Amino acid sequence: MDTLRPNDFSRFTDFDIHSTPYKTASTHPITADVLVPSTLTKSATPSPTPSSPPPASPRPLLLRFHGGGLVAGSSLFPGFFAPWHLSLAARHSAIIVTPNYRLLPEASLPEILADIEDFWVWVHEALPSFVEERTNGAVRVDTSRILTAGDSAGGYLSLLLALRHPDAVRAATAAYPMVDVRSPHFCEAYDKPMFGVPQQPRSVVDEHVEKVRSGALPAVVSADPALERATLMFACVQHGVLGRAFPRERRDLALLEALADGARFPRGGVFVWHARGDSVVPIEGSRRLEEMVRELDPGLGFRLYQGQGEHGFDLDTSIEEDWMADGLQPVVAAWLA
Repeated sequence: MDTLRPNDFSRFTDFDIHSTPYKTASTHPITADVLVPSTLTKSATPSPTPSSPPPASPRPLLLRFHGGGLVAGSSLFPGFFAPWHLSLAARHSAIIVTPNYRLLPEASLPEILADIEDFWVWVHEALPSFVEERTNGAVRVDTSRILTAGDSAGGYLSLLLALRHPDAVRAATAAYPMVDVRSPHFCEAYDKPMFGVPQQPRSVVDEHVEKVRSGALPAVVSADPALERATLMFACVQHGVLGRAFPRERRDLALLEALADGARFPRGGVFVWHARGDSVVPIEGSRRLEEMVRELDPGLGFRLYQGQGEHGFDLDTSIEEDWMADGLQPVVAAWLA
């Protein structure tokens, strides 16, 4: 975890970043970051004139959701923002939009989903004018061409959004997504050393919750830019708190149950990758997802790449590497069509 430097934003050098609230929860603004390739604005004129050339064609959107176990992390935390997102966006002059959202345990799972759905509405209703205004009319967005992406808990959100809006999302990707949220790994308390982090005491969670209840800590948290909640995140998984945050009656919040109940992914396909040795999010969930898709939706282009290593094994992966290039090819083709 020491290698995840929170203040090293050098990977974003070739992008203009525009931040804005997309909603307010109990007076707390929840923000999204819009990353525009600098090449799209370098030749922009200060203001349109009758003789100005028309702006470039509307650009496709990559909606990217950050990881952190739904407990930690933030939209621009560099250590979780794999460079492949930036390379893909730069190659296709695409706009990356990455939101923050309320975090557990202060928020509930339904509240987190409400944030993601409100973000979805904002993307369609407010993002086009926001981007045009911030770029002096040089850049427009195409909300009909959307690819979703996310890592870990963000992978769960990427897949869930794609399941909920299969006709409006072209295709979906997910890195080591949190899939089987009803499994013992997420729902039961037992010794789970993860990512080199030893077992944390249950008191880490209980004391945090008590401080929130007493007002010693904020009641609403939607960003953890320095990853200060990492210990809390590990404790929530190790003691089964994360899985129990998914209400049993809300089958629509659990990917496997939503699929079993009839939800389907976008026709452009799904690309998932996961390390066999993942100690944070076991690969068995992604394998179950693949099996279920093969059974219930055999015509869908679904690909699971099983790599070597640990959670976050793709953080230095290039879009030119064979496994990544092969997996991205069909979903990117559907995205850009």
